[in-house]
Amino acid sequence: MIGICNSSGCNRGSRDIAILASIVFLFCALIVHAQSDQVASSAAFAEKIYLQLDADVYTTDDTIWFKGVVVESASHRPSAVSGVLHVELIGPDEQVVDRKRIRLTDGIGAGGFGVKEQYTQGNYLVRAYTEWNRNFGPDFMFQTYVAVFPTNREIGRNPMTALHLAEREPGRYWLQAQLNPTLIDPEHQKQLAVQVTVDGKKDTLSLKSARNGFYPLEYPLPEGAKIATVKMETQHGIRYTKTLALQESLLDLQFFAESGQLVHGLASKVGFKAVNGLGRGTAVSGVVMDSRGNTLTSFGSNHLGMGSFTLTADSSVSYYAVLDSSSGGHGTHRYPLPNVVDKGRVLSVTKAAETVEVAVYSNHEEKDSLFVQVSCRGMLYYLIRASLKNQQITTSLPVAELPEGILLFTLMDKDMKPLAERLFFNQRPSERLYLAVSTDKAGYRKRDKVDLSIQVADEKGKPVGAKVSVMVINKDHVGNAWTVRENLLSRLLLSSELRGNVEEPGYYFRQAEEARFEDLDALMLTQGWRKYNYDKPPGDTLPFPNEPYPYISGKVGGVLSRKAQAGIGLTLMTFGERQSVIAQNTDSLGRFYFGLADEYTDSLDVLIQSSNKAGKKRNYTLSLDERKPPAITYDQERSVERIDSVVSYVVKKRQERAQREYSYRLSAGEILLDEVLVERRALSPQQQRVFDRYGESDVVISGDAIREREEKWSYGLYSVLLFNFPHDLRIDRVGGSGGYLRASIIGGETTLVVVDGIPVPGHSYEFIPNIPPSEVKSVELIRYAKNFSRLYQEVYPEASPLEVPAVGSVIAIYTHAGNGVYAARKPTGLLQTSVPVYSPTIEFYAPRYESPAAKDSARPDLRTLIHWAPELTAEADGTVKASYYHSDAVGETMVVVEALSPAGQIGYQELEYMVTD
Repeated sequence: MIGICNSSGCNRGSRDIAILASIVFLFCALIVHAQSDQVASSAAFAEKIYLQLDADVYTTDDTIWFKGVVVESASHRPSAVSGVLHVELIGPDEQVVDRKRIRLTDGIGAGGFGVKEQYTQGNYLVRAYTEWNRNFGPDFMFQTYVAVFPTNREIGRNPMTALHLAEREPGRYWLQAQLNPTLIDPEHQKQLAVQVTVDGKKDTLSLKSARNGFYPLEYPLPEGAKIATVKMETQHGIRYTKTLALQESLLDLQFFAESGQLVHGLASKVGFKAVNGLGRGTAVSGVVMDSRGNTLTSFGSNHLGMGSFTLTADSSVSYYAVLDSSSGGHGTHRYPLPNVVDKGRVLSVTKAAETVEVAVYSNHEEKDSLFVQVSCRGMLYYLIRASLKNQQITTSLPVAELPEGILLFTLMDKDMKPLAERLFFNQRPSERLYLAVSTDKAGYRKRDKVDLSIQVADEKGKPVGAKVSVMVINKDHVGNAWTVRENLLSRLLLSSELRGNVEEPGYYFRQAEEARFEDLDALMLTQGWRKYNYDKPPGDTLPFPNEPYPYISGKVGGVLSRKAQAGIGLTLMTFGERQSVIAQNTDSLGRFYFGLADEYTDSLDVLIQSSNKAGKKRNYTLSLDERKPPAITYDQERSVERIDSVVSYVVKKRQERAQREYSYRLSAGEILLDEVLVERRALSPQQQRVFDRYGESDVVISGDAIREREEKWSYGLYSVLLFNFPHDLRIDRVGGSGGYLRASIIGGETTLVVVDGIPVPGHSYEFIPNIPPSEVKSVELIRYAKNFSRLYQEVYPEASPLEVPAVGSVIAIYTHAGNGVYAARKPTGLLQTSVPVYSPTIEFYAPRYESPAAKDSARPDLRTLIHWAPELTAEADGTVKASYYHSDAVGETMVVVEALSPAGQIGYQELEYMVTD
């Protein structure tokens, strides 16, 4: 019996039935079910995320431009589940230095990070995720790394310098470094906690500062150490980590049998991978020998250290590999192959012209039926049931009936328990979008206008409406590594489904088809033969809801108890560019959910008012759901102290560009930011009043920071400040055990308080400690304030002039009410807070040389990114037009075009042209 069904229903067509019928006819013991409508894994419901970055190397005057793409995992169609993409920039100290919330339209969004001057040199992690994708684990989070260098090549903010090996005696090495924690934590003063990890073994140290302010590290290394990681942590918990390759030339050669093991008497395809001391693939060649000294076969890898060979195993001997001299081998070091089992099976998958050949071999009699499950991206496509004849099964599956990408073949026993598995990449280039990219001229001069034309079509030449992005870059500033970096094609079809780092993912889609298949199959054997993402069956519940737009949610409890209150009326008021009012009632669990309008700001002020079923305001307990970001996983091998030639060249070019721009601005008489720094935050009327009268704040504690530290037992503003900000404030009790709390600034002499710019009278200081943290916008400290004597006389009018202190400090508290200490009371049933919405958009600016005067301007135009248009849409006839003006950069220029259709078809194309003087 043959069951044939797919997502569009049964009876897929006579052609499909004929194909499957022929399979059963040829292999009478075989039953093949086409089951493309069945979900094999919960990951079929996940999203795939891809970020296109404009570069991999930046200096501290750049912008990291990115385009985000979010698609359905199974189909690659633009996701309709998520409308918000969270993108974070994480520094070498494993702290988030910037985050963006990007609006997704048809699965596409774009934004950027400004690389600030104070950023330390190192590798920064860029990660992107949706709330929905957090249900499926960190494997479905996009992560990549970019290198950040100082603009001035002589000056860098590097907290860990002079990291090197010192040979104290022959063969005995010490790891030495100079640590400067004040670059990441200016307030650090005490001993420095340092953790040294050598080849996975950790050791914790405590270092004392030297006279020059640096903390010297000297650590003895065990013989043969390969990788050392140094992590320092300041007294305030700020961390910085670097890794040093101790033996980069040491090779690790690993072997992976096709089905996970070598089986006696059966031929198996064996994949291998060679990596150096940095964990990077390196080309090798050699021979395979048995324990009797016989040479069985030779092998050779590609430049990434991967390849394969076939071996018929014998359990009476063991096997090992020896590298030849060109690979650093000396004939003495042996790399063992997996042990051979006496009894087992081999699952083999190979490629034919238009079919995928599947075979199962066994070296013993099989009494029960076996199953081979064929799935892709969590969807089950075929289930093959067979009884082995002569200890083998062979069958063919049509390539055209399977999607392009990684297929998972799983061999199972009669109880559907996995016995072996194999990943196989199914190539179907005809399913991709065809992109014809052309320019109006073959070559250009500096500052010329370029008219770009793109035609989007399917394999038959029919126009396709798709989302298209265009990026134009000067190749001199990105290096030759650009051609093998991640792109939309490699991300969706390849690297998103393999754990670990895939080196040079773009390489696999740039070769001739036959060579591409061999390299892809080696990758499947060595990086995906066992670990795959689609291994969890569908679950009943998912803890993270989807986020179609920014929202605020929570629950309502009683005044004296936390019991959920159903049917409570809530009114939400937002105070953004467009004010809005929304009303709803809590559900049966006392919960509420308000979707927020399209606002583009760092945070949106909102107010929620509660009322009982009769519509009367009532003081219920309103609590918001806490939304914590995912834990940070930073690959410390990325911080290895080693810069390859490509990166060094790109850094040099970018630093030269920055120096030329600086020199021009200096000669033109411009005011440079490093000469005169004018930086002032926007002030409210109350803050402006305080600034004018008492001076600028030295410390600003935001209301959010106060509320984050509020505990259930907290009983007002001062109770939170007392336990969380001891370095800035001292809070004492006045008047004995029954008195009130009073705050003073440490090292600031006498301290007085103003609330919303209004001085608090001396007799009312007892009201300040009980201001609810929910009502506080910020607490600001002004050391040695101006006009302090006059303020003191206002607060204590009865004081003798001789008692008035000449100097003192001011604590300025700002509340949502904005009317002083007496109005700073939590209104009945009211919750005031700020919530994140879409991040403000930043526009890509490029000059337009439309007039001769503009074209001949002496101001240098040294843009690395020439044109950036991440969100274009093809017209009905499949055409996309773009125009831009070139910069002063000469040499090769690369146009990168990526496209995604509503049906999930992927397109990628590059075009290069020359720009001359």
